[in-house]
Amino acid sequence: MTESEDIIPLSQAQIEIINAINEPKVSEPQKLTFSALKCKKCRRTIISTEDFIEHNQGKGQTEFAYKKRDSSFSPIVCSSYFIEPMDWILDGVQEGELEGKIKCPACQAKLGNFSWAGMQCSCGSWVTPSFAIHREKVDKVLR
Repeated sequence: MTESEDIIPLSQAQIEIINAINEPKVSEPQKLTFSALKCKKCRRTIISTEDFIEHNQGKGQTEFAYKKRDSSFSPIVCSSYFIEPMDWILDGVQEGELEGKIKCPACQAKLGNFSWAGMQCSCGSWVTPSFAIHREKVDKVLR
């Protein structure tokens, strides 16, 4: 740059536009259009939506450690449903176990994971304690 060239500062509107472009896209909280979840393997109804735990959505990939980040800026969608600890889950847990798998009470298919210490959701939010049912392992029962 020569001395004759001047640097033009950005206006507040231009800064806001740049920040909006670089900010990760957070999807709106989804309204539940279903009343329960069924195991995909045996079709048994396992949980009602009344037992779901709501959590604040994180900022997506920016919430994860550097090596786990993805360069894509897709909308943030949680890959699991977080639920209250249920009796049928706790029956299969060995005494003193802090984390493990959640299995269907009928067919023993793996439905998700639990951790009393908590775990990070795919949206980046930390949920403690965490009883996560993976969305791909269950079917929704429509209202």
